[in-house]
Amino acid sequence: MEYIQKMIRPFTDRSNYYIQPPNAFKRKESKHTHDPQQVLLYIKQIYFALQTQQNVNMSFLNPNYFSDIQSDLNPEMRAQMIDEVHKLCTAHKAQRRTFHQTIYLLDVYLSTNRIFTAQIDSIYKTCYFVASKYEEIYPSPLWRYTHDRDEMQEIFQIEKELLCILDFKLVTASSYVWLNYYWTIINIAEKTSNWLTYSLLLLDVAVYNINIIKYEPSKIACASLYTSAIMLNIQMNWNSFASQFGLHFQHEIKEISNLIMITLKDSVNSKREIVKHMQLQKERELF
Repeated sequence: MEYIQKMIRPFTDRSNYYIQPPNAFKRKESKHTHDPQQVLLYIKQIYFALQTQQNVNMSFLNPNYFSDIQSDLNPEMRAQMIDEVHKLCTAHKAQRRTFHQTIYLLDVYLSTNRIFTAQIDSIYKTCYFVASKYEEIYPSPLWRYTHDRDEMQEIFQIEKELLCILDFKLVTASSYVWLNYYWTIINIAEKTSNWLTYSLLLLDVAVYNINIIKYEPSKIACASLYTSAIMLNIQMNWNSFASQFGLHFQHEIKEISNLIMITLKDSVNSKREIVKHMQLQKERELF
């Protein structure tokens, strides 16, 4: 746990762009009235909209696609594709939302279409291409990360297939979106300045584990909050806390939390791209 507690820093500085650290251990409904993304007046409507969208998103995923469809691929190849997506997001300064949207699109495509190893590059580039056009204000031009015209044509073809699979339903209630929602309603900060940062980091790491996609994104977001609270030694009764703010209870997220910790250790040992962007503080303790 020591080396884990010394890791800090998400890969993009814009990840918590519209989330300001609160000043007290209580909700302040007037604090974010200037920000349309955090209007607590509509928090129930936002919750039900996210819940509905989450169910739609889950319907496009097959958690067993490696055994059912992808005979030429394995989880390690998927992890390598996520590494490449991470490099693209870093190189083009994409938002964290774009990163998670890309991974969702990748899993959707792999859940429905059998691919071969020669197609790997085109698949993850297509998913990033679609996600960046949807999420970014100024998406990077395709020619910046393709090699030739033939590859561009292949990406355009895969894009058509992906959009047809989704029926052009690109709205995604990802675990990142859920975490932003939960953080808005929690609105606390009592020795928790790094709690959100750790939770976002764990979400980035969690996508490497194929076994996590069978869980609802809302539970994954809660599990990241729960796990990071343990890492930061934040003393709380989680079930009481979850009951107060409408989060998932401990028995619902314990298994996901264990998977996240296993994935974090494996990512460190495998030197994944996400780990390369963590700052290891060797000289002083952060907490």
